[in-house]
Amino acid sequence: MAYLGLIGIGLLFGLVLSGIAIAFIIMRSGEGPLKESLFGNDSRAPAFPGTNKPPEVAPETDKKIQTLLEELRVTQRLVDQGRVEREQFLNAAKAGKAEIDALRGRVTEREAQIEALQSELKAAAVRQEALLADLDVRTEELSRISLELRDARTELEVVESGTTLTTTQMVDLQRERDELARLLDQYQSAGRDRQRA
Repeated sequence: MAYLGLIGIGLLFGLVLSGIAIAFIIMRSGEGPLKESLFGNDSRAPAFPGTNKPPEVAPETDKKIQTLLEELRVTQRLVDQGRVEREQFLNAAKAGKAEIDALRGRVTEREAQIEALQSELKAAAVRQEALLADLDVRTEELSRISLELRDARTELEVVESGTTLTTTQMVDLQRERDELARLLDQYQSAGRDRQRA
């Protein structure tokens, strides 16, 4: 409790001092007989001399200010130039991004075309394998038919040679028959001639 009492007394003392200081400043800044009686003949002077006067600038300070202003102008020009270059860079970046997006679109389109061609190539490979299998089957059939045809030709040649042999034998037999018939006719004619004699 004593500690809180000390804090309260300290706050009250601070408020009283602040009020006195504010009243002093107001009275010093104002006008009237109270100010003259308290502060004398120099009552028209401001409460804090030198606060309303513009600061006097020394020539060296003026040169420094001019130098700083020149540097500020140069810096401002550089900032403006940097802003222009930044805008140009942003525009170039936007154009580059648009070009990259267009190229990405083309790449996507080419990839789709490549995938379609690969699918067609796979389908063509499957068709080719099927055709090759069919060709193998037909080649086997053709080989079998060729063998059968060769066997048939061999048989035909055998038959033709047999037919030729048979035809030759028939011709020989007919010739012999004709010869025998002629001889028979001769014997019969000779026998008739003998009987008549």
